[in-house]
Amino acid sequence: MADDTVTRQGRQGPQGARGRPGEPGRPGPQGHPGRPGPEGSRGKAGPQGKPGPQGKRGEAGPQGKPGARGESGPRGEAGPPGQLPSIEQVMPWLHLVFNAWEDYRRMREDEREAAEREAAAREALLEEDEPGESEDPDDDDSHRKDKKKKRRKDKK
Repeated sequence: MADDTVTRQGRQGPQGARGRPGEPGRPGPQGHPGRPGPEGSRGKAGPQGKPGPQGKRGEAGPQGKPGARGESGPRGEAGPPGQLPSIEQVMPWLHLVFNAWEDYRRMREDEREAAEREAAAREALLEEDEPGESEDPDDDDSHRKDKKKKRRKDKK
């Protein structure tokens, strides 16, 4: 026999149509059922259930900050006048007030006298240091004031 193979091959042609499917095979020897079929569609929802029993109340949270203070209300009417104390009740208090005032006045006078004595002592010391010269501080000040007045006039 001669060699049927061709050494040169061309391009492959298009694929042919599909053949008809074969018949189903026989059941197995033990008679087992076949594979399960696809799932069925889902059923509709059932009725809504009843709510459960109410739980117990939780404990209170922390106290919040106090709010802004509101405006004060209108002022009320004046009450009835009270009874004044008798002069026997007031006299001891007046004695205390007047005694305290006299003590305060005496203390102020003592301070003023001490300040006057110190000032006099200072003047005496200054006069002892410079007996020949007596300066008048107002003389220099008046001259300065005149200059300032002239300056102000020139600027205007």
